[in-house]
Amino acid sequence: MKTFTIITLTTMSLFGAATPLHVELDIYANKAFLKQSYEIGRHSQIVTKVPQNISLENIRYILPKMCRVDEKSLKKVEQDSLTQKSEQLSYKISALKAKSILLKTLSLKGEKDPNEIENLGNLLVEKLTANMLKIAQLKTELQDIKKAMAQNTKELKTTFRCKNYDEKVIIIYPLKNMKYTTFYNINANIPNKSVVLEKKASLFFDAQSSYENIDINIYSYRFNQSVTPQKFYPRYLGQKRDLLYAKVQKSPMMKSAPNISYSETETKSFYKIRNATLKKGEKNLLDIEKVVLDASFKSVIDGYGTNRAYLEATIKTDKNFSGGTANFFLNQNPISSRYLQKIKKDAVTKLYFGEDEHIQVQKELVKTLDEKTFFGDKKISTQNWKYTITSKKLFSTNIEFIERVPVSKDANIKVKTLALPKYNSQNANGKTIWNFNLEGGKKKEIIFGYEISKEK
Repeated sequence: MKTFTIITLTTMSLFGAATPLHVELDIYANKAFLKQSYEIGRHSQIVTKVPQNISLENIRYILPKMCRVDEKSLKKVEQDSLTQKSEQLSYKISALKAKSILLKTLSLKGEKDPNEIENLGNLLVEKLTANMLKIAQLKTELQDIKKAMAQNTKELKTTFRCKNYDEKVIIIYPLKNMKYTTFYNINANIPNKSVVLEKKASLFFDAQSSYENIDINIYSYRFNQSVTPQKFYPRYLGQKRDLLYAKVQKSPMMKSAPNISYSETETKSFYKIRNATLKKGEKNLLDIEKVVLDASFKSVIDGYGTNRAYLEATIKTDKNFSGGTANFFLNQNPISSRYLQKIKKDAVTKLYFGEDEHIQVQKELVKTLDEKTFFGDKKISTQNWKYTITSKKLFSTNIEFIERVPVSKDANIKVKTLALPKYNSQNANGKTIWNFNLEGGKKKEIIFGYEISKEK
């Protein structure tokens, strides 16, 4: 009786169903891994399907201390049934094509009754149409079967040996053809003085099965990133060292996740989506996060460029957001789509939401003059413009007006800024800024220019 019990336990452990207890998907910026957890006995074998492009060296195992892998093998899964169905559909399509040719050759030349000709003609059109529609349907089915045949799977068979029963093992392998792309929807809400940032992602799940209750871990960094500092080389003045390292290139429907968390370590961050649903061979949409951020708004005028006003929002977040394509909205109205650079934690970030058409800017040349001093030892060039900034709004607006003056690196050339009213700030690059508040329906004039003097 004891012997029978031992044999039964061993058999169940050896040939138990290979249904994973838990499945996780780890997504990095450039790679993804599927992790499947199983419970095994003292001597167990797990058989699972993996993608065709997986080899044995791609498979990793996480084992308890008292377990080991006795044997592992990969073999291609036979697809005789798909091949047979493909051949049957090909024969049906050929037969229907022959039938269409026959229907097209039928002639009503010997028929004299007009009504009979009309009836037979309509019947012929009806039959021919139905036949062509059937051919199109079968071609679609055949194309789907060929896609399935192209995605051949392999069977991974692993034999484990453990000291104890009910041990947990994890099998990990990469999903090489999976495509994961993050994007954002960013909406400026001026009445509420806020910016709503929604982080989303599209995920083409190239796996062997669809999963419910899968956990998804989205990491902020690349797998196999550069993990060591570059080699030290001395720098010699007057000697240009060749570039030693190539530049790293930028790495360019699921239900809403019921449970999403964000975690940060000292150097990394990641999102975890629990109990998600992923459909194999489909483009899944991930709703990762939605945050409402306090924002301050102002209209920025580039007098040196387009001479127009643009709406700027300044925000600060308590977490990092990776770069990606972003759709920008102003009070829910679409504005633009463009690439969003990485948003750094606790850093001031400026976002732009298109032209502010209610702030009008007029530029007028006031003076341009070239002259020499009385003794001819200095040449002076002067240019002046008048800007008239008009608000068509019903409320006041913070304005930042930016112009630039030429920058001289020649000690014999002096540049003097001419401004009325005086600017608020000017840096070494000549960037000159006025900050002011403009009430609705009001105007403000700024005189700006510069004087360039050159000594002989």
